[in-house]
Amino acid sequence: MKPFILLMLCFSTFAWGIPEADFPALWKNEALPYFQSFHNKILKNKQSLNLRIFYKIRPENHRNLVVVPGRTEPAIKYAELLYDLRYTDFNIFILDHQGQGQSQRLLKDPHKGHIINFQDYVNDFELFIDQVKELAPKHDYYLIAHSMGAAISAHFMARRPEFFLKAVFVAPMFEMNTKPYSERIARYFSRLLILAGRGAHYAPDRGPYLPEEDTFERNEVTHSLVRFEASKYLFMEYPHLVVGGPTSRWVNQAINATRKIDLLGSKIKTPILLFQSGMDLIVKPNRQETFCEKANCQLKLFPDSHHEILMEKDSIRDEALSDIGVFLGF
Repeated sequence: MKPFILLMLCFSTFAWGIPEADFPALWKNEALPYFQSFHNKILKNKQSLNLRIFYKIRPENHRNLVVVPGRTEPAIKYAELLYDLRYTDFNIFILDHQGQGQSQRLLKDPHKGHIINFQDYVNDFELFIDQVKELAPKHDYYLIAHSMGAAISAHFMARRPEFFLKAVFVAPMFEMNTKPYSERIARYFSRLLILAGRGAHYAPDRGPYLPEEDTFERNEVTHSLVRFEASKYLFMEYPHLVVGGPTSRWVNQAINATRKIDLLGSKIKTPILLFQSGMDLIVKPNRQETFCEKANCQLKLFPDSHHEILMEKDSIRDEALSDIGVFLGF
């Protein structure tokens, strides 16, 4: 009986993650040091930019999990998720996209979220995946990708349809909320700004990250105060990780890359679990649904969640972790 009880306790610890009541101490004293124990490496991409990747490989693990952050998110922001996965049979790999985290920025102002071509993200991701294959060549590959990371992953998976055995898309950025403009107007407007030589300027109504304006009451991504404060702590403690608003060129490239992304669904062979946020103010749901109709995809709605489902309050996050565990088989 005792081994069974111990097994159930271990499973319970994973399934529910770090409870919010214990979060500040466990996140700072256990989850962050766990992430800092990962190996890291610099890759040189096609643009001669330095990309930072992180990984933890154990000889006894026989599967590989790739985690892909969203826009502005440094890999370290996923310390809690990686800590949750510490007892699974996965080797873990995560990257900082170009222009954010510890990867090289494209502009002198490091706060600007910028890209020359959205396919540069996809090329970087393919370079990252080729490195993952070198580091862990013998086993199956799985994916968890959030927001912009899911859009990048979808483009990659259309190139290499059967690479991942299974994939989880969390609030994928398949259609941005371009308020107060429609997507069509935002596309044309951002194109005009590029032609006017303002592509590397902040998009209208966007600017640098200002800590005094980054308050829980104004946030649009989570209902969890402690997880919001943890993310803000990272930007305050490690200011070199900060990314502010996007440039006009980033907006234009992101719209161009996502406005027909649902058509990629039929090219992808990987079974996908797609999480949709019912209170999402960052991305819109329609294209998530049409993508899922074309792909080998099951859609799960979290009606009370903001955009960052895996950084939400316990009741939402625990359910998402449980669904991921069932889907990926741990």
